[in-house]
Amino acid sequence: MRRSLLLAFVSTFAVASVALAATGTKAPRSTLAQAVDQTNRARTMRYAMAITVLAVDHPSITLRVQGERGRGSLFVHVRALANTTPGAEQSALLDGPFLYEGSPNGVAVSGKVRWLRLPVARIGTQARPIETMHNLSPAPLLRVLDEWRRVRTRSANGVFEGTVAYDDAIVQTALAGLAGGVQFRDVRFSAHIGTDGYVHDVRITGRTPDGKRTLLVVAHMYAFGRPVTPRLPAEGTFVDQKLIGLAE
Repeated sequence: MRRSLLLAFVSTFAVASVALAATGTKAPRSTLAQAVDQTNRARTMRYAMAITVLAVDHPSITLRVQGERGRGSLFVHVRALANTTPGAEQSALLDGPFLYEGSPNGVAVSGKVRWLRLPVARIGTQARPIETMHNLSPAPLLRVLDEWRRVRTRSANGVFEGTVAYDDAIVQTALAGLAGGVQFRDVRFSAHIGTDGYVHDVRITGRTPDGKRTLLVVAHMYAFGRPVTPRLPAEGTFVDQKLIGLAE
């Protein structure tokens, strides 16, 4: 159980794996850079993502992610699909001083136990499970948008489209986190900013140097500023890492 399925998803993913629109009349006053910053600073949000790698002569692999970010909390539920066949799924919750890792497919490990609780102070904020959770959030996509050379421009309808340099260090790091270290080139994006100034939709595409794999990431962010109450596992459904040998 300690060998996080979230990490396994990204590892499997690795194996499988310039214009500005300016029409309309209701123009958000913010630039793309300002919208990215405001979205990053949003205290709460909910989001849905689909990360797909299409490979020549191999099944496509998609990760469908549902998540919510609150004050001091991050919840991620991820499900893998090969072509359209559902695969394994797992949830993880980072809440203040603790990280809760759900068992694969939510299957009870012992009695009613479905979660492993790990103190963040013990594993560190840079621990791989925590890093993976952030990689499966909108944060990497926003970093890609912020590297656009025209990021300080505005769009009359809040829609932006463009390309970013695939060899930019920030772009490489962001996409590697999404797809398990695979390098993608010809990185293109589209983004939509709402009249509230937040980034609501992002679409990013890319391809490997040999052209045999393509990346498609689609994300929708919503419910900015609305209350988020982390649903902590109930007593008796989780165990602490130090109490049971699930850590290895």
